[in-house]
Amino acid sequence: MRHYLIAVSVVFCAALQTAAQNILGNDTAAANRLNEYAAKIQFSDPIKAIGTIESSIAICTKINYSYGLSVAYSLRAGLLFYEMKLDSSKLLLDKAYVAIINKKDKVSTTQAATILNRYAAIFQRRQNYDSAVGYYLKAMNIFTENGEELKIINSYYNLSGIYKYLNDTAKMFFYAGETNRLAVKAKDTGLIIRGLITLADAYNFIKNYDSTFLISKKGLALAKPQGITFAIGIFNNFTGQYFANKALQYDSAIYYYNAALASFEAINTQYDIALVLQNLGQVYLKKKDYSNALKFSKQAAALAQEYNFDDVRTVSFLNLVYAEEQVGNITESFRYLKKYTALNDSVQNRNSQKKVFELETKYQAQKKEVELQAQQKIIAQKNSLNYLLAGSTLLLLITLSLLYLNYRDKQKLQQQRIADLETQQQLTATEAVLKGEEQERTRLAKDLHDGLGGMLSGIKYAMGTMKGNLVMTPENGQAFERSMDMLDSSIKEMRRVAHNMMPEALVKFGLDTAMRDFCNDINKSGALKINYQSIGMDGAAVPQTTAITIYRIVQELINNTMKHAAAQTAIVQLTKLNNLLSVTVEDDGKGFEKTILQQSKGIGWANIQSRVEFLKGTIDILSSEGNGTSVHIEINT
Repeated sequence: MRHYLIAVSVVFCAALQTAAQNILGNDTAAANRLNEYAAKIQFSDPIKAIGTIESSIAICTKINYSYGLSVAYSLRAGLLFYEMKLDSSKLLLDKAYVAIINKKDKVSTTQAATILNRYAAIFQRRQNYDSAVGYYLKAMNIFTENGEELKIINSYYNLSGIYKYLNDTAKMFFYAGETNRLAVKAKDTGLIIRGLITLADAYNFIKNYDSTFLISKKGLALAKPQGITFAIGIFNNFTGQYFANKALQYDSAIYYYNAALASFEAINTQYDIALVLQNLGQVYLKKKDYSNALKFSKQAAALAQEYNFDDVRTVSFLNLVYAEEQVGNITESFRYLKKYTALNDSVQNRNSQKKVFELETKYQAQKKEVELQAQQKIIAQKNSLNYLLAGSTLLLLITLSLLYLNYRDKQKLQQQRIADLETQQQLTATEAVLKGEEQERTRLAKDLHDGLGGMLSGIKYAMGTMKGNLVMTPENGQAFERSMDMLDSSIKEMRRVAHNMMPEALVKFGLDTAMRDFCNDINKSGALKINYQSIGMDGAAVPQTTAITIYRIVQELINNTMKHAAAQTAIVQLTKLNNLLSVTVEDDGKGFEKTILQQSKGIGWANIQSRVEFLKGTIDILSSEGNGTSVHIEINT
């Protein structure tokens, strides 16, 4: 009987295992559910989230589900990031990226953008801000193309922090506001909490502690019911900042700092733990509890040393300088002063070793002097000590001033790099618009010529055949002939419109021939007499995109001349010399003051400017009232 029960149990367990495999092992939906659950609990229960992610990885590996595997790897990389295991985090992100890099569907490209965001966060944590901004912009472009506006929130959230470092409060608040706006639009509690964190951080940076306190109070009311441990810790830390720096209620500040510390220790976010320890050291220093100030500042400095949190180490070293000074440990105070100075040197990429050496020499000389005067009266010892502290303070002020100047130079350099990235992004968008416009012109021209043109020609042929088979009165015959003439005129007008949309000569014979035909057509119309000249254009190879763009620029300039200049004659000149292509359009019209171009709201001039910028060319305008207009454009081909 016992053996029978064992056999039944084995069969039953095997059946359960088979059922589980059918439900989970071969079901991509199960992997997706595990990933969604892990994402939901990652900041409230990271241990459970890691177990869930590992289960998802096992399923995705077994069924070769590359998208699910990519999501699971990137989630695990995110948790490693908050533990400050940046190298391990990057290795998993590399795996996540490889899993979906060759897929072009919307879901996969959106996942790729999410991974780019995480790469950017690693660069940001390592204080490589120009690279971080570059990756955030790439991710934002993909999210925008895929219509995933809400996923841009993470990029905005982190960009606000970068501009805080660069001391650009305007852009800091812009990205914080955008984060909050999109979060409210999404009506998602988790995203709204993230938006509030960004705003609180911005107001805390400018020392508007009242706003920081109010936002943190609202954030805690949302985060506590949801059990979002990370957010609870953040808002408690900000509340502590209010009580420490504005209300000056130090015991309340310590209470909230300890609450924040408990939250961060529960989810093992090392940076936030170090930051709260630093704040505890500061508030105990303000409270003149120097024992605890030393204790927490040393803990913060040690943790920051382990994980390279330079900003935390800098503040902690400065706290230790003052705390050691207050308890009479002048040697230790000076030791931390040297550490502080050396760290600032490293952070700001400044070689201040000479200053440290001078400080050390001065300190040693003063120390020997104190030792020689050890037998003197107590008042003499106090005077020497005061002199030492005054000299150290002066040197500290000088060093901080030099470091600030270097920091400002580095800040300007990073801002320039970011501006270059934004300019490149704008040029890319302009290129896409111009290419789309030309493609649509080509399609419409073809549809008009092949579709409508063919129909009209067919109607003309049918009506011509019909005429020979009908007996008409003289009046009807005249009406019929007028109809045939109108049909001929319609066919000619249709061909003219199609030709203007995409000149056939431009595609078949190149820019020089197309430009000559355009000028000849204007001459035949009698609207304007144009003298066309070309130099060095025979056999010149001009890329089709460049040729179309130049053709449109000249077309717009001539149209402006005919509409506004009241000109009789004009000159169009194309010159090709080596890699330099020059375009000159002149007229003898009434001219204008160039200042009106700055106030112009018309799309014509804006189109000309955007096309020249797209070709990375230069444009020069000479004009005055009564003296005509000359426009000269130069482009490197």
